[in-house]
Amino acid sequence: MRKSEREISDLFDKFETLLRCEYLILALQDEAAPYALPVNFGAELEGDKLTLYFHCAVAGKKLELLQKDARVGFCAARQMRVFNKGVAPCGYTTDYESVCGRGRAEILTEKAERLHGLKVLMSHYTPQKFADGDFNERAFAITAVVKITVDEWTGKRLYRPEFA
Repeated sequence: MRKSEREISDLFDKFETLLRCEYLILALQDEAAPYALPVNFGAELEGDKLTLYFHCAVAGKKLELLQKDARVGFCAARQMRVFNKGVAPCGYTTDYESVCGRGRAEILTEKAERLHGLKVLMSHYTPQKFADGDFNERAFAITAVVKITVDEWTGKRLYRPEFA
């Protein structure tokens, strides 16, 4: 990281930063160019190992690409504010935080693993807890759940309280 003073080095701070982000951009391998798209996600940290989950339809470009190459990249960011600290337009700047990384994706097939992934995803967006039976069987049947085992990830933040 070029500006090391902005690195989020504490594991739990980096994880909490990720959880403050509303969605992540998933990057997949495609022949012509990388294929990147926003996805809702869930995240869990076990020890120092980060795992991400997302869901999608049971057919489509994401799954086709993942079946060819499971390597993925991701980035989640949160813009906290934009302000002018000098003479416009070059004085405008942004405070932000972000988490980026890469890993390997796996399309889950076992019902228990899929339910776990969906529960982790839901916990990112609501404090409500769900039992296995809460998931609609019809919707569950047409939903794919993908697990990303993260190999490496970094966090970065710039916040200037003097401009608050």
